[in-house]
Amino acid sequence: MSLGPLLLLALVACSGPDTAATAPSSSPAEPPRPGRLMPSANPYTADGPATTTDYGAPGTPHAEIMYKLQQQVLNQAGSPAHTSVTCNKKFLTGNVTARCTVKFDDLAVPMDVTVSIADQYMTWSAVASVGVLSRPNVGFLWNSEAANNNARPGTAMCDAAMPDQAVFPFGATPFYCWYTTELGTVVEKQVSVDRRGITFENA
Repeated sequence: MSLGPLLLLALVACSGPDTAATAPSSSPAEPPRPGRLMPSANPYTADGPATTTDYGAPGTPHAEIMYKLQQQVLNQAGSPAHTSVTCNKKFLTGNVTARCTVKFDDLAVPMDVTVSIADQYMTWSAVASVGVLSRPNVGFLWNSEAANNNARPGTAMCDAAMPDQAVFPFGATPFYCWYTTELGTVVEKQVSVDRRGITFENA
């Protein structure tokens, strides 16, 4: 019995190209978790609360500080809201340390406020430990980052569980955002809240 033809067939079968190993993937990597597309339009340009203060007449030091506290929260959130503020002390003269709470719609942002008022001079500072996470603002910022890093159109997403609006301690939140690059690589970053607003940290 001749083994020639059988050996030739075996060599042909083994010498063909390994298409499974060499063919590039035609689809991008799967996102790391269920997500939803993020809005791309800038939701808001901060221009201050609708009313200056709940206390006293506009133009007084107290009214100015109350206005600026609301403005500070609006700037951090990067999103529109109805705001108001209450403090446990009035800022009239001298050195005052107060606990104030800015309401951002239904959210509360507490602050420790220190004020020094003498004659026509006023200095003040406000320290908060929590900030507002606004999903429209996260979406605008994440879409901008994705576009600047050659993301495939329509791939900028964030965790589906991210609330439309919530208060979180400054630092990393439980939420992530991701996009797919033109090369098919998924870039994922964690959403953080700080005094400047929203930042994205490497996962």
